[in-house]
Amino acid sequence: MRYLLIICAALSLLLAGCATVETSYTKTIQPDQDDGLGGTGIESTDIRTVARKMAESILGIPQIVNAQGSPSIALLPVKNSTRFIINKDIFTKKIRIELNQNAQGKITFLARDRMDDILKERKAKRDEDMEVSSSKQVDVTGVDFYLTGELMGLSKANKGDRSDYISMSFQLIDAENGEIVWEDEYEVKRVGESGVVYQ
Repeated sequence: MRYLLIICAALSLLLAGCATVETSYTKTIQPDQDDGLGGTGIESTDIRTVARKMAESILGIPQIVNAQGSPSIALLPVKNSTRFIINKDIFTKKIRIELNQNAQGKITFLARDRMDDILKERKAKRDEDMEVSSSKQVDVTGVDFYLTGELMGLSKANKGDRSDYISMSFQLIDAENGEIVWEDEYEVKRVGESGVVYQ
């Protein structure tokens, strides 16, 4: 009987402990859907919208529409001058994807960030005497335009409230003379409670 009481007491303690366990969950939502967390910074919706807008705008400029052949574009880093910590390369990557999906051969992108690997591979192929017609050789270091951008912000705070204005501007720069041949901007302003952490 004594052992039965000890076992019952142990089970009661175990069940009481289980009752206080907290559970968590993860929910999948669409990238353009509001996550409900609030905040005044750049959202996934902004990134997707700016990429579509910039890609459409670039494809309409005379330097692309009237080009002989396919102009080559290399991506330069985006400068982040806002108060938010953000992966800046996500903008140029999304714009590149949008352009590649919709350009239909009007432009080509050079993988400048992978240039060391590309040049090593090209040298290895040539050293192995692979037959490459001189008319088919491509100067992989040649670039017609550079695509870059800058994120700038203006922030205000009053007690627990915060306002953030963010300008996301992008430029297409002629590699030959440094001329800005295209420039466009996407703006957003949000007001909300401070305290949301962006990473």
